[in-house]
Amino acid sequence: MQQYWWLVSIFASFIFAMYIFANQIFKLKGSLVMIYRGIGAAIFLLPFVPLIQGVANPNFYYLCLVQGVLIAYLDNRLFNAANRFGAEITSVIQPVSVMFGFVIWFILVPQQFWDLCQNPWRLFFITASMIGIVSSVLMLKKNRMSRKAFFYLLPALLTVTVLDLLGKKLMDIGQDNVLGAIFYYSIITSVIAGGINAIAFFREGNSISEVFHLRNLLFAGIPVIVLILAMYTFKNYSLYLSSNPAYVMAIIYSYPIWILFANNVYSRYFKRKLYARPSRWVLLTMMVSIIVLILNV
Repeated sequence: MQQYWWLVSIFASFIFAMYIFANQIFKLKGSLVMIYRGIGAAIFLLPFVPLIQGVANPNFYYLCLVQGVLIAYLDNRLFNAANRFGAEITSVIQPVSVMFGFVIWFILVPQQFWDLCQNPWRLFFITASMIGIVSSVLMLKKNRMSRKAFFYLLPALLTVTVLDLLGKKLMDIGQDNVLGAIFYYSIITSVIAGGINAIAFFREGNSISEVFHLRNLLFAGIPVIVLILAMYTFKNYSLYLSSNPAYVMAIIYSYPIWILFANNVYSRYFKRKLYARPSRWVLLTMMVSIIVLILNV
């Protein structure tokens, strides 16, 4: 099953694109989405706790708590960055973090790097494909970051990298019970991150009635809960299958290509464009890079 890590990653990328695209269309309040993504997802999962066996290693739960706190910190940092520098600039973080994670993982697991060095051409193609994917995503987003914005977002960049690496570590710890690892990862991180984000939500002066407003529940709550849990499932399972978490995240963070396809459909039927049409060469570079990565990993 390990050889199909890329297919599971593509499913995760598609679901993540649906999540982003829905937010773009309905213009949902970020802090409200974070509550649904956190507390809402945890409430949805709670009835299944008696049915899912837990992970035996207690370190798994400690690391999940850390992961939840880091997710909440990242959300807060990105919201503040969006207020200071614009919402689009924060989207640069994800693709750039892939290269950070790619290098750091080989530092943490040097044996994988030395194994790749036994086949220099394979190492070259994997590295070139990673660079191709990341650069293509950055060109699709067309966001330029000032020095001030970069240094402000640097902690967020490092946090995203740590989250991806820690996610892989958690799946490795729970490899004897992958279903339980994915389930309890989702519920623990949702409770911690959602609880912290809920405090921030109410400190902003928002009311509980806004959370339970029928329109918000229908167009934000239910879709967000379903999509984020599906994305967690596919993402974590692909992390379990893959040898390097950066490979998984490179494909998942290629989600703009799905959004561009959705935008074409949306603009055809609703006569409204949400994104500019990208260069065909950029799309070709991304597709070729993904294929090369899949063939060489």
